[in-house]
Amino acid sequence: MMILRQTMATTLEHLSVELLYEIFLYFQFHEVFNIFSNLNSRFAAIINSMPSMPVYLGFNGMSIAVTEFYYRYLSQPNICNQLISLCVSNASAIDNDLWLAEHVSKFINLRHLSLIDIKRSSFELILNSLSPMNSLIIFSMHFPTTDRAAYTYIGVPEGAYYERIFHLFPSLCVCHLRFWRYIHYTLDTELILPFERTFMSIQTNLLNLQSLVLRQCSSGFLSYLFEHLPQLKKLSFERSAPWLPRKNPLEQGHNK
Repeated sequence: MMILRQTMATTLEHLSVELLYEIFLYFQFHEVFNIFSNLNSRFAAIINSMPSMPVYLGFNGMSIAVTEFYYRYLSQPNICNQLISLCVSNASAIDNDLWLAEHVSKFINLRHLSLIDIKRSSFELILNSLSPMNSLIIFSMHFPTTDRAAYTYIGVPEGAYYERIFHLFPSLCVCHLRFWRYIHYTLDTELILPFERTFMSIQTNLLNLQSLVLRQCSSGFLSYLFEHLPQLKKLSFERSAPWLPRKNPLEQGHNK
């Protein structure tokens, strides 16, 4: 008895939306947009409703043309509301940090924000532009080397931005704050240390924070964090000296 088997060729049109999403994750968003958005109305609708696809701005030598595409695309009102994950790098020196400072307050449903090589002046603009954002659960601040944006934080005492970050993102579960200890001869006069303390205080309690990663941390600040964040399940850090200039009375007292 002969059995005839019928085979059918599968095309992209036959794939489910869920499977297409899985395929798209292997590409950068601008690549997906340029390849698929103009194929037909179905793919255009799928592309315009992909809030879960992360956006990476300023990575892998991104060209000015691609950067400008993201500026235009992410500025659209319907896209601002859908964006969930955004990673912004200023390593290519295209002023992505200034663009972010102007637009970050529009991403009201953002759940993950990662900042790489952001200058201090731009970082403060970003913080100043925001109101508390309950949607954000993952925040990361990273500096690849000490020769670029990390250098702009000279004289900043330990813990200087923690309170502002915790206040703006009260639902944080994962937080990476990879600030460098960059103290030369004096501390920044705009940031006043609390009396008899070698670091800045934290007032906001993050009840959901489970994981905290620090680039450098002094023993005094480490003890303070354990007291202030007892619910932490993971704490990663590199131990450092107090973030104080040499011969500072507080440092001498700390080392006795």
